[in-house]
Amino acid sequence: MDELIRSTIQEALAVEQPPPGLRARVIAAVPMEHNQARPARRPSLRFGPLTSRSVAAIVTIALVAGVVYSRNIPSNHLGRAQQASGARLISPEGIAVAPDGTVYVSDYVGNRVYRLQGDGSLLTVAGGGSAYEGRATKSNIFGPAGLTLDQQGNLYIADNLGGTIRRVDSDGMLTTVATIHGAGSNFNLPLGIAFDASGVLYVGDFAGDVHAIQPDGSGHVVSIAGIAPPTVVPGYLAFDTTGDLYVSDRSPSSKYIGQTIQNPGGGCRILRIKRDQSVAVVAGTGKCGYSGDGGPATNAQLNDPSGIAFDSSGNLYFSDSNNHRIRRIDARGIITTQAGIGSVGHAGDSGSASRATLGYPYGLAMRSGNLLYVADAYCDCMDPDVTGRVRVIRLSDGTITTVASGQSRVLTPS
Repeated sequence: MDELIRSTIQEALAVEQPPPGLRARVIAAVPMEHNQARPARRPSLRFGPLTSRSVAAIVTIALVAGVVYSRNIPSNHLGRAQQASGARLISPEGIAVAPDGTVYVSDYVGNRVYRLQGDGSLLTVAGGGSAYEGRATKSNIFGPAGLTLDQQGNLYIADNLGGTIRRVDSDGMLTTVATIHGAGSNFNLPLGIAFDASGVLYVGDFAGDVHAIQPDGSGHVVSIAGIAPPTVVPGYLAFDTTGDLYVSDRSPSSKYIGQTIQNPGGGCRILRIKRDQSVAVVAGTGKCGYSGDGGPATNAQLNDPSGIAFDSSGNLYFSDSNNHRIRRIDARGIITTQAGIGSVGHAGDSGSASRATLGYPYGLAMRSGNLLYVADAYCDCMDPDVTGRVRVIRLSDGTITTVASGQSRVLTPS
């Protein structure tokens, strides 16, 4: 047991240090209305990369290059707790763009959702408080992941560790619209969320299913059949202009403390669920790795595909997270690398994205003008600013820039 955990948290469980690149697991969470930690409802996984010195612990906690963050109170390597000087962007996870161009980003570790401002600052729109519902900036969210907006402009949040879907309305009020025990939903780890044209909300549950939730709250599990192997670990979701649903099928084997969840084959794929409910593999062989550029995407290897977005020509982009790349599939089904060189980092701003380094890219969203926004999570690199960034790739010329980071000023409405 790492003594750092004992010095910063009252209660701790046995912690195993995984090899580099493996994912942390949150093994307990703090209910919003209580002060005592409770065990997670079932084995839950977290997607942030771990360094060799990282450990997973109880409470809402994540690890950033040796720094432990627990409910926005970081603790240094000597184990001395210190109150954070203020909210900051730590590990961006989800991205959404409103029709008017407003960009929202979720911070999985910081337990907040921000709106990007024109001056580069971040405005808190949800999280940072202690209430369960009510004023969004006075409420608490646990591991916000995927984001999406409905036709009325309400913002929806996949509250991953809370096992809920939350909504922030135009008045800034937060409500819960679906829960782990909701009618027909019964999801555990909601990650990606997306609306279809009729207003049905689809949820990618990392525990193993895709759920469709009707506006009245009823729901059902979407069948993913007809592919081999059939086991799927759903991540992020996106609809194309024809109404077909695309699902990132993430890693096939995920180890957490004391146990390993095995997906018997599969994983590391992009799937398409057509309107007739038929399912096809769009990219990936079911074997994780990196290969295939310049050839058919179905012959390529991916490693933990995550966010999905489409440009105005219908080309598909996805985050190949463990390969530290953004990849592209064109209308012919040919795959290429759009950004990243395969090594972890945050270098290359103002230059070609194909020569830049990325951390662990997760959520993607396309803004008008073919501007691809990337939630580039923290990196286990030598960069003194180990927090993640929001980056933009201008597809017209391939240039990449950073528009928000841990150094960005954070504003919270009074």
